[in-house]
Amino acid sequence: MNLSKSKKLVLSLLILLFLWFAYPVARVGFFYLSDPIPNDRVMLVNPRTIDDASGKNQTRHGGIIRLPQDINQSIFLLKETFAKAKKEGKNIIPFGARHSMGKQSLKENAFHIDLKNLCGIRIEAGLVRVESGARWKEVLKFLAPKGLTIEIMQSNADFSIGGTLSVNAHGWQPDRPPISSSVEKIRMLTANGEVKICSRTENQMIFQNLLGGYGLMGILLEAWIRPIENEILRSSHQLVSPSQFLHQWQKLKSNDVRLAFGRISLAPNSFFEKILLVSYESTKEVSHAPMQINSGFRTSLSRAIFRASLGSSRGKTFRDWIENLAGGEAGGTHARANLLIEPVRIFANSQKGKTDMLLEIFIPQEKLSGFIPKAASLLRDSSEELLNVTLREITKDTDTALPYAKENVFGLVMLFTLDNQVQTEKRFGDLCRKLIEIALLDGGTFYLPYRNYATASQLHRSYPELESFFQAKKILDPQTLFSSGFFDYLQESRKDLYSNNNTENL
Repeated sequence: MNLSKSKKLVLSLLILLFLWFAYPVARVGFFYLSDPIPNDRVMLVNPRTIDDASGKNQTRHGGIIRLPQDINQSIFLLKETFAKAKKEGKNIIPFGARHSMGKQSLKENAFHIDLKNLCGIRIEAGLVRVESGARWKEVLKFLAPKGLTIEIMQSNADFSIGGTLSVNAHGWQPDRPPISSSVEKIRMLTANGEVKICSRTENQMIFQNLLGGYGLMGILLEAWIRPIENEILRSSHQLVSPSQFLHQWQKLKSNDVRLAFGRISLAPNSFFEKILLVSYESTKEVSHAPMQINSGFRTSLSRAIFRASLGSSRGKTFRDWIENLAGGEAGGTHARANLLIEPVRIFANSQKGKTDMLLEIFIPQEKLSGFIPKAASLLRDSSEELLNVTLREITKDTDTALPYAKENVFGLVMLFTLDNQVQTEKRFGDLCRKLIEIALLDGGTFYLPYRNYATASQLHRSYPELESFFQAKKILDPQTLFSSGFFDYLQESRKDLYSNNNTENL
């Protein structure tokens, strides 16, 4: 049978269209079968060395001290360890899940305090009283049958309470400050072995410097945190341009929106030019159902689509199309806690020779639309390694001594998957410094828990409060019992800054 030229053209176009879709679909299928959801990350510690989430900071420790479950016995053991550390000239560094990446939980030859057994949880006077070694997933499971959940939390639940509070993490709750704003009081152990209750009215200086203090002011033992109702939420989504984003964000907040985020397009034909705006509105119903982590077919498929976009332009385009159609990987109706309990491992890299790296930039809300194209021009050359950029709102932090949200900001959470090569690390460091610099020019800041790439000038311009932080450290810990590789970085940056300033004044 002879086909006309027009029919041949149509048939050819259909075949090309099929082949264009077949490749990313086949790629997703390959990742679904070959790269399943990994198990929980094995603790990177052995009798001699310890590492953090970067996998690039292997450090020889001076001993791992594992606390018992009984908090009073733990306090006794901690006091003994403090005395031994002072006698032997060692430092103390507490650690939880160790998801930081810049030696915040590591120190050469230090006693590393494993807090994971301090995991008690109970309700007290309407607050959740939780010990610092507990993971958020344990807190969510404890609260769910009571119809309650956490007010402010990250989008993952693997982290320890102590770790989260020590970095003063933020969540994806619109119109809310970082998590410190939901903490009513804390109980901590000082360098001289005193147990203190701290709040906004009692031992205020300790409260301000321990929250977001990266474990440098003392050992956090317990926190009293505000819970809220575990409402059932319904998702909706829309596509907006960067110039429309702030207006549409403010508009959606006029409804009963409880969770919301933006996801910047990484597809080549719309790179940083479209934003998927996802929100979760209250249905006014409260769930009392027990918690369960979903790791079924839909979750595995979402992971495969996500990971298959790495290093593939068509994979990124396909993922963009799927997410815009479905409204992200968590479209539909969910209890609030179910949206928060997802573990990091669901979307984490498991390929040997590669490592997931995070960078987060905070930009004043009115400057966002101007910052996005400037960031795009820098990131385009790294687009194959860039896997995700999420936008979250954080309102002004008035609680902590080192605030990254000095006004109402949007955080751009950037996830990269990088080859474990020296030149790749160097190139990534250069990129981070360039992004930090353009953020600073727009009045922004950057987040400290990740790799220590910022220059001394960038660090102190982002956090001019560091001098006050150092003064508080001298008062609370005059012998520098608590330290870390990250603290060494802060001190070296301080010396470099003063050295440069003195040179300029000569």
